[in-house]
Amino acid sequence: MLGVRRRRGDDVFPERRDFEQMILNTGTGILIHEASSKNILWANPAACRMFGFTLEELKPLKAHHMSAQERQYRREVGVAWLQSAVVYGSSRKQWKYRAKDGTDFLTDARATLVRCEDGPVVMVEFRNISEEVELQEELSWVSESLQRIMTHTSAGLVVLDDDNCIDDISPLAAQLFGSTPAALSGVHLEDLGRCEPRLNSEHVVERLDGRAGSVSIQQEIIKDDRTTVWLAGELEIVAHDGIRSRVLTIRDVTDRVEWERRNAYQEANLQYLSRYHAMGDMAMILAHELGQPLAASTNYLSGLKARLSSETVDARSLEYGIDQIEKQLHRAADIVTSVKRYVRRIESTTTLMDLNETVQESLYFVRLRAAEKGIRVFADIPDRNLFIQGENVLIGQVIINLCVNALDEIAQPTTEVKELTVETGDEDGSACVWIRDQGRGMTGVPTDRLATGAFSAKQDGSGIGLIISEHILERHGGTIEYLPNEPSGTAVKVTLPLADAPEPTRPAETG
Repeated sequence: MLGVRRRRGDDVFPERRDFEQMILNTGTGILIHEASSKNILWANPAACRMFGFTLEELKPLKAHHMSAQERQYRREVGVAWLQSAVVYGSSRKQWKYRAKDGTDFLTDARATLVRCEDGPVVMVEFRNISEEVELQEELSWVSESLQRIMTHTSAGLVVLDDDNCIDDISPLAAQLFGSTPAALSGVHLEDLGRCEPRLNSEHVVERLDGRAGSVSIQQEIIKDDRTTVWLAGELEIVAHDGIRSRVLTIRDVTDRVEWERRNAYQEANLQYLSRYHAMGDMAMILAHELGQPLAASTNYLSGLKARLSSETVDARSLEYGIDQIEKQLHRAADIVTSVKRYVRRIESTTTLMDLNETVQESLYFVRLRAAEKGIRVFADIPDRNLFIQGENVLIGQVIINLCVNALDEIAQPTTEVKELTVETGDEDGSACVWIRDQGRGMTGVPTDRLATGAFSAKQDGSGIGLIISEHILERHGGTIEYLPNEPSGTAVKVTLPLADAPEPTRPAETG
């Protein structure tokens, strides 16, 4: 290599010509100013390209000719900056130059005092940072905008890692969870409340990995004060800078969920009321239909009694009266038989039903009764089906009867813990429902006699609801057990035989 003096084996040291080539080929602009006058003495090719001037055009230019017109870039400021390098040896500043075509470009410039053979000069090294500053400003604007959005929007943002733990969370989202961003960092999302569907379920994994890239999530949050908040949002994959992030946008939908529950309760209540009204209408029809033959039979009997008290008795009139009475009684018997058939047909109608779904529907009624009494209701219902063969309305009525009975006990002044717990599950091939309170409990009462009316915690209770519940469960092959609850109170256990799950519907084959 020309101009390089080799020393000590492979060690090399560039000579003067090499340094000149480096300065001429660097991408950093270099201006050489005379130290005292600040006139331009020389510029490297990179500086000439940035300004759009030749070296000869640059030399006579002054600071105000090649600097931006803003006040902070006026000539006096530029001269003072270069003089600072003369005094202190170096000075660094962001300086906005102006090119030959009138465009301005911002630079990161460093002025350094260099003592040359012919006298001291100020060497200014600068590089164009306009694009960097614009990018930084844009990133800053985006960051600040996102921060404002995350702070003030009604939707909270949560960034999750691949294990569904919180990487980042907006202040509003943290507030929805009843905590702070710092406290929630690294926490698994489902540790804060149950998600539906579950985040690791096949449905969620398939949706996030598929073209859709998003899935709707609803989460139930139980705060420290035992109030329930419902959050709903969209979990989606956001790709940026070669990274795929899980971003959850959530809102507080508690009011909507409560409205839906009230609406569902009203619909379910209408079904119950319509059934009760139908039974009342049936009773009125039955009374009307039976009233006619019974009244006719009474009239014929009165006539027969009058004839029997007379001196002469006409056998044919007696026989006619008896035949008419018999005919009217047969008519009444036919009416009663038809009603029995109708009622039996309604009550014996069973379908494959999900016990968990029935319990959920029944809890609408229970929660309303509980709210009136200031009692909290906690439900632990697993995310799976408990299929049984039964009649949804009747089984639901059993759950309501047992829960209302427990609510009456919890409402007693002596009961300190105002909570009702309802749990479902399965054991030994049976579906189970546990209803627990922490009331007075039971002492010395045989559990096998409770449902037959031997026990009622209420002073004016007759046990009729328990008897009806027992009969309904007996017809479904189930049982009721009344057990002591820990640490106090009663645990009612309802058991029903599990049924086989329905086979999935197969798509029709096409020819």
